[in-house]
Amino acid sequence: MTEHVETDSPALADELLGVVQAVDGVTTVYPAQPLWQSIAGAAVAAVTGEAQPLIGLSGNGDDVAVRVRIGVGILRPAPEVAREVAAAVRGHLGNASAVVEILVVKIGQ
Repeated sequence: MTEHVETDSPALADELLGVVQAVDGVTTVYPAQPLWQSIAGAAVAAVTGEAQPLIGLSGNGDDVAVRVRIGVGILRPAPEVAREVAAAVRGHLGNASAVVEILVVKIGQ
């Protein structure tokens, strides 16, 4: 049996942001979708000054998709950090059926 997850909940996104930031090796969390990939998002951000969400959530509650773009340091291998982030996100979601996409967009100090 899977858990029902509210993907439109800002609280869940905030919780997941904390989970991601707590993983050793994560130095930065970037907006889930780059502005250049989202014309609507870029327009809204330009007009309102609102930042794009750092954790991308979608799904119908029983199946959830999570998208996270991170920067990692140089002390741990990037694939290892990405796997640990994905595992931490899945662990936080409990028994919910989740597809977790972790993209490393920067490696540096």
